[in-house]
Amino acid sequence: MADTKEKIRVGLIGCGGISGAHLPHLSQSGDVELAAFCDVVVERAQKHAAKYGGAAYDDAAKMLADVELDAAYILIPTYAHGAPERACVSAKVPFLVEKPLGLYPDDLRKLAAEVEESGIITCAGFMNRYRKSVNRVKDLLKKDPALLLDGAWIGGPPLRKEGDYFSTQPIGTWWPYKEKSGGQFVEQVIHTIDLARYLAGEVVEVFAYAANGFNTKLPNIIQGYNLDDAMVVSMRFESGAVGNIMSCCAAPQGGGVFLNLWASHHTARFDDWAHHVRIFRDGESGTEEIRGDIDDIFPTEDRAFINAVKSGDRSSIRCTHADGVRTTLLALAANESLEKGCPVQVQYK
Repeated sequence: MADTKEKIRVGLIGCGGISGAHLPHLSQSGDVELAAFCDVVVERAQKHAAKYGGAAYDDAAKMLADVELDAAYILIPTYAHGAPERACVSAKVPFLVEKPLGLYPDDLRKLAAEVEESGIITCAGFMNRYRKSVNRVKDLLKKDPALLLDGAWIGGPPLRKEGDYFSTQPIGTWWPYKEKSGGQFVEQVIHTIDLARYLAGEVVEVFAYAANGFNTKLPNIIQGYNLDDAMVVSMRFESGAVGNIMSCCAAPQGGGVFLNLWASHHTARFDDWAHHVRIFRDGESGTEEIRGDIDDIFPTEDRAFINAVKSGDRSSIRCTHADGVRTTLLALAANESLEKGCPVQVQYK
């Protein structure tokens, strides 16, 4: 794609809650035209089309056949992946796909090979890789690799009550059901899992435990909820490092997101969704503190993808589809360990 093209014509596949993280920036970008919207609930696509312009569809393959697009955004539930990506491959349309990238390991590995073979530009939506705080720590760990890691994503249960996020958003129709979302560890904590890979290298083995039966006692839990209330997943890295990541969707107070990494001469402590960081150095008093990017992190990710589509230069994309598949396979391996009751090797290919 030549960078002289005046506008990049973009189509959205999926018009649920996560589309709201991308549309504000895309709609205000002078070099982007929102040309089409698709959702299985066509009224959602029609609502976006009425606001931003473009056509509305309920079938991704038909949208890609009907509308000339330069790029697509795939913003769909975990269980729905596969067909939209393959439709983009068939149409030779570059795509940005939100996490997680799928639910079925065998098909994910096959899909990753198909996308790679196509040669199209891709981006997986692990936006934390673009944060200044994260990349500062990544640079330090190049010469002083992490040897120990622990992290967590702690939140409350999905409830049937006025104002609860899961009761008011489309995500409530699939997130609380493990056969659709993969569970909290796969669908949500995958951001922390991805940072573990990005900062400490590949994970080769995982061992998982889970806690269950707490949320189901709540009188207003979403009907049919069957997630693990909490998980603890131990990891062994290719480098020899070890780590632990926890998830919990049963603690509505005092939760949050954190990630700690220890190396021989540095310690990094990330906290909050924005991943603010404090960096401690061996032999030095005080800390280096970097505030995480908050309002502009999705625009930063979007800009990297749009620029790559315009120029053909993929170097600003920090996570391709293939790399995002590896993170997803790691998260799914934790579920496999849980089912088998033993450590499992992570199968990336």
